[in-house]
Amino acid sequence: MPPDLSRLQFRHWGLVAAAALVAAMVGSPGSGGVLVGGVAIGASVFLYAAGFGAVVRRGSARLAIAILSVKLLLFLALGWFAFHAGRYRPDPIGFALGVSCLPAAAVWEALRTRGET
Repeated sequence: MPPDLSRLQFRHWGLVAAAALVAAMVGSPGSGGVLVGGVAIGASVFLYAAGFGAVVRRGSARLAIAILSVKLLLFLALGWFAFHAGRYRPDPIGFALGVSCLPAAAVWEALRTRGET
């Protein structure tokens, strides 16, 4: 079975939801930070996939550059929010946990495509 980006994203969102739920039940790290980190990396993968699809499927380099420029602006805004937003700043440990859900989902997908899980 070949790797599938939609399955990877589904696993990522499942891991983010599970990590946020556990963080909310335990109380630490902050579940909001987990969600912000998970959304950040999930949006990154989604926008890269859209940019890649625009170039490969449609042959539109301008659309790909526009999508990736929007991604850059979103992540600059998120970086400001994560580190300078005052009292609404997400928990840094939760943020890191949310971001790390994507590599875990990627390993899960890689093992699945090899037939080991």
